[in-house]
Amino acid sequence: MRGSEIVEKLGLSHQRVRQLVVKLHAQGRVKFGDPEKPFWIVMRAGDKTSLLSHDEERVLSAIPREYLTDATKIRLAVHMPENTVRQILERLVISRFVEGFEGLKGNRVYRITVAGLKHPQRGKLSRHAEAPRLPVESDRVRKVLSAILDSGALRIRDVTDELKVPRESINALMQYLKRKHLVKKPVKSSMRHIP
Repeated sequence: MRGSEIVEKLGLSHQRVRQLVVKLHAQGRVKFGDPEKPFWIVMRAGDKTSLLSHDEERVLSAIPREYLTDATKIRLAVHMPENTVRQILERLVISRFVEGFEGLKGNRVYRITVAGLKHPQRGKLSRHAEAPRLPVESDRVRKVLSAILDSGALRIRDVTDELKVPRESINALMQYLKRKHLVKKPVKSSMRHIP
């Protein structure tokens, strides 16, 4: 828990909470996330939660829950160099707080995991990275891609039934989306969205 959160919960002054935290640390009951900044994060001594650096916390907090995004959009949200953001993202993928996928045109995109959402350092009020722009602007295409993404895979006739798109239109649209590498046909006959 952050020192400021302890202050808010207990209704004590910052000075008093610092004194209590230092006393509890001396007794071995709590540990500090960063010994240089003891008030930043305070944890119970036996807590096994893996602690993130300040920069890792910022990157994790910038990854939205609702959609995939890329390193460039995350960089813009956290105001850090892109190579630093990419290194942090790979560490977060290894820690299983973030998932990485091959996105459009071979660009890597990222999605936060349940573990990442539940991590105590994930900021709730942080500025989230925007979604990368799709290479298409049509609302109909977005609806089709969203339906496929939500289901994981759909047959063409299921897309037709769900979205009430005429069969002739959906066949042409699917061919267009395949050429744009936005969907692919797996071994079975359902369409799969490429994240």
